[in-house]
Amino acid sequence: MHRMTSASFRVLADVLTDGGANVEALLKQFDSSEEVFANPKGVGLELVYKVMAEAAKRTGNPDIGLLAYTRAHPANLEVLGYAVMSCATLGTALQRLVDYHSLISNGFCMCLERKPQALRLIGFDISMEPSLTPRPFIDAGAAQTLGLVHWLLPKHKPQPLAATFTYPEPADTTRLERLLGNNLLFDAPYNSLTFSIDDCSIALPTADPALDVLHVEYARARLNVLLNDSMTARVRRVLSERLAQGVPSDLDKIAQVVGVSARSLQRRLSNEDMHFSALQDEARLMLAHNFLRNSVRNSVRSVKYIGALLGFRDQSSFHKACLRWFGMTPGRYREES
Repeated sequence: MHRMTSASFRVLADVLTDGGANVEALLKQFDSSEEVFANPKGVGLELVYKVMAEAAKRTGNPDIGLLAYTRAHPANLEVLGYAVMSCATLGTALQRLVDYHSLISNGFCMCLERKPQALRLIGFDISMEPSLTPRPFIDAGAAQTLGLVHWLLPKHKPQPLAATFTYPEPADTTRLERLLGNNLLFDAPYNSLTFSIDDCSIALPTADPALDVLHVEYARARLNVLLNDSMTARVRRVLSERLAQGVPSDLDKIAQVVGVSARSLQRRLSNEDMHFSALQDEARLMLAHNFLRNSVRNSVRSVKYIGALLGFRDQSSFHKACLRWFGMTPGRYREES
């Protein structure tokens, strides 16, 4: 099951409370309780989505997720927060978020696209069909990210050059524009915030090279524990490595690499509420994005080659997958970079 940490959910619960929602009543409605705030396994994103969508409905406030801006703080990221604060610049802090976001949630993938004049922080929802992810959850992610950027650079408070959202354009975008600017795109293939390269080069007032080494080592150690304790995390890592190399990455091969039988692998993933096909799909999604968009070197690879590299038997299957992931064909997705 895709989850987020209980501490992260606590922040969202506080945001909903700020907006006038009764979170305790919402949790009871969906057969849960306040115990979720202390669950060491975290909170299932399916529950989080239901609570946030219902909160927006009951309060009559579709913009309720944007209230997360005022709740943004590095402490919300727990271990990762220290590693972000000690970074040298905003750009390295954004990269740190990408590298260690699994410490906060396993329900989305993040990447950082580097352009000559800007950095784009991208989030792909992998927990279910992106169209089912409620707008309040997406807005809360964007608002918390911008709030964190402003906390890190309180004198500059950089504004995004652009923001994209996977949900349809709301009838009223006033509050979105007030927070994120008017360069907004809806029905996009992913959620993102773009910052100028100049803003990303600004030194953080909390930067500390010595502490940065310690914080990164600790974050890496915590991530390694997570990877070793979770079969889902191990398979996710192995799939990404093997697919990128274009080597066989079916169930039998991955089971062999992690040192268990195929049946045992399926059973252990099932115990973690996960399926091999879902992990394979999300690994392909991220690699397809990287191969189609992220580097000049990849632009010389044909769409057919990339599809074959990712294990698709024919070009038609790759096209269908890209339509599902990005809402467009791989060729068009490459052109829109």
